[in-house]
Amino acid sequence: MPPVLIHNETLGRLIRAGGWAELAEGTPRLIERALAGRDHVTAAALIDFFEVEMKVVYDIYEQWFRDTRRYLIDTGMSAAELEAAHAEIRRRLAPFHASVALARQEVWGRVGAALARARDGDLAADERSSALREAVGIWRDLHDGEVDQLSGLFHLVMARNGEAALREMYEGWVIGDWFAKRYQRFDVSKIAWETASWLLVYLGFEGHHGHLSGTDREGTIDFVEDAEKVTISFAPCGSGGRSMAGEQLDAMPALSAPELGWPELQQAHDFTWNEPGICAYCAHCCLLHETLPIAAFGYPVRVTTPPTAPLTGESRCSWTVYRNLRDIPDAAYARVGAVKPPAHAPLGSNGRAERDAILQAGND
Repeated sequence: MPPVLIHNETLGRLIRAGGWAELAEGTPRLIERALAGRDHVTAAALIDFFEVEMKVVYDIYEQWFRDTRRYLIDTGMSAAELEAAHAEIRRRLAPFHASVALARQEVWGRVGAALARARDGDLAADERSSALREAVGIWRDLHDGEVDQLSGLFHLVMARNGEAALREMYEGWVIGDWFAKRYQRFDVSKIAWETASWLLVYLGFEGHHGHLSGTDREGTIDFVEDAEKVTISFAPCGSGGRSMAGEQLDAMPALSAPELGWPELQQAHDFTWNEPGICAYCAHCCLLHETLPIAAFGYPVRVTTPPTAPLTGESRCSWTVYRNLRDIPDAAYARVGAVKPPAHAPLGSNGRAERDAILQAGND
């Protein structure tokens, strides 16, 4: 049997093995199959990896909570006001997420305890499978509750400072450093695009495993590919798309519903693809995938098509990675207020000054 995990030199760690069809499946499905087949070694390895997929998201949200709250304090909100506002956000979410009343570290510990039982080779396969489902359920409640708390805080940012403040918050406090450190691996001045584009697709799958994206909320998502590009999509993603549509598993309405009261943005902005009806959480994908890399590297790393309100069907989002950067269409730049560099303009951070001069000359 081929290995389910392999070492990736660029990331310097283990990743899941397989092609896009295999990677499109959520990790819990693979664990279930290994448990059913009594393949204890594979099951244990995948459980460990699934814990890592979840922990990456857990750590990201810890940072996002810290920096979103820091932005609110830095822009004039007192600590007491912020604590009261955050308590009100949790109060509104409490009927739908048990975890919002608990310390996040405690809930994460419960995920780990359930996974430990799923690893226990002395238990029957059905007991281990039940423990895995328990872990997924606890994590989903924690994850979704944190997404929704963040959405409440993002709405507070806009209520106090206007919709445009969302970009200031993201770039200056929440994701600016993240982009500067993590997205260098997609800069063609430092890495071949063939390698970078593969990583962009792979990490898209891995991230959505951790977010429990997809209709069944176990991380299984869709993909299509052709000679020009690879597109992964999810209906919903486990974060912004789910919050726009609501969650049937929790009998939870959309965050824009009156009982929660956190609607999508009403205005069009360059950080919302110049579209109204984008949720505050989804806006970070526009910045991280498109506006920031276009400015730094001369191209979007993932061309993103988000759900927009009012939803007319499923809250499907898609991320497209082009095999050749020069094939990215002009419209992908124009919709975020940018201009596609001409074919003779260099791409990558090393070519930024020359590229900007060429684009400026074209505007004169």
